[in-house]
Amino acid sequence: MDVEEIVREHQRIFDLAKSNKKRIDTLEEEQKELRELTKAVTEMAVEQKNMRGDLAEMKNDVKQIKEKPARRWDAMAEKVLNLITAAVVAWMLGQIGL
Repeated sequence: MDVEEIVREHQRIFDLAKSNKKRIDTLEEEQKELRELTKAVTEMAVEQKNMRGDLAEMKNDVKQIKEKPARRWDAMAEKVLNLITAAVVAWMLGQIGL
């Protein structure tokens, strides 16, 4: 091997090392982006889980709100029935003189 061949081989190795460094830098950047994406997806999963719990709570609240008028109606109907029953009993007691 003469000096010229050594210089060419050295240049080829130097170019290869330079190319490899570029590729490694690109891979490192892509790896960093992948880590950030993984972190974002993890955060989204946690947020979605929290939202699912909030949604279940809201559904329960809406159900209770929807049932409230029915409970009021039932309570009012019971009071009216009690009032009618009391009136009938009072009328019957009045008829027998008590």
